[in-house]
Amino acid sequence: MTGAAQSASPARGTARRASGGRWGRAADRGNPAAAARHLSVPARGLVALLMALASPAVGLPQTGSSRAPPQRVASLNLCTDELALELAAPRQLVSVTWLAADPDETRLAPRARGLRLNNGRLDSVADLKPDLVLTSGPANRYAAELARRMGSHVVEVPWADTPAEVRDGIARVAAALGREDAGRALIARYDADLGALPERRVRALYLGQGGSAARPRGLAATYFAHAGAELAGAGGPVAMERLVASPPTVLILSTYRAGQASLGRRWLEHPALARLPSRRMALDGRGWSCLGPEAARSIPALRDALGR
Repeated sequence: MTGAAQSASPARGTARRASGGRWGRAADRGNPAAAARHLSVPARGLVALLMALASPAVGLPQTGSSRAPPQRVASLNLCTDELALELAAPRQLVSVTWLAADPDETRLAPRARGLRLNNGRLDSVADLKPDLVLTSGPANRYAAELARRMGSHVVEVPWADTPAEVRDGIARVAAALGREDAGRALIARYDADLGALPERRVRALYLGQGGSAARPRGLAATYFAHAGAELAGAGGPVAMERLVASPPTVLILSTYRAGQASLGRRWLEHPALARLPSRRMALDGRGWSCLGPEAARSIPALRDALGR
């Protein structure tokens, strides 16, 4: 609000003074929990985090020698969001990142309805007092450390480079949730989607936004191999001139955020691509950011399309 608008609204200033100003009512002074109610949502989260860190850490309830199933689970990373949405019991999960609610980002978005959406930082879920925090990747290492200091159990799922590591991540999250049977079922579905390696594979190039090609080695390449495709090229950005001069047998284009205008999408819509003699195929790119079970769901359809 501008200074002129503020001076034109004396009643608002009077109301603020009567309520104790920006820090809440006078009656709430000295009571941080009550005063926090008058702050914005981000500020309330920060206050909740500071209060939790200042209090003695309360351990999670134990059942015999094992940890009781958690009741307030928060995930701070899209890749753990997808695992939690697949594995958690009803009402066990309380928060996922905002990406998990975006249908352009993941097919599991409908399952995120009604959950608190966080920004990947601990202060956006601290007031929920999560008893289990799921995260992945080096960017969240500080959130993981703070979560431990406030008494939450933390499970960090490393990036997977092989199907065996994907299975390990599923089992790790399932065990933390107390949902081992659900974990075994998801691993069985993952293995069914992978299927056996075809004896014959066709040379193919997979392009994402901006003409970025998947590397011929790694987990994505393994998935394509199970679908019957051997990735060509070295990975990374591909020059349009190279495609025109030496077109691949099969060109697989990602449809990730196909309805969103961007320079990356414009590259994939270049008229030169449409004139290539390559056999063109589309692949739903959702799930391929994490390369977990959601990515593997694309393999059977791709295998059928390749005739393998």
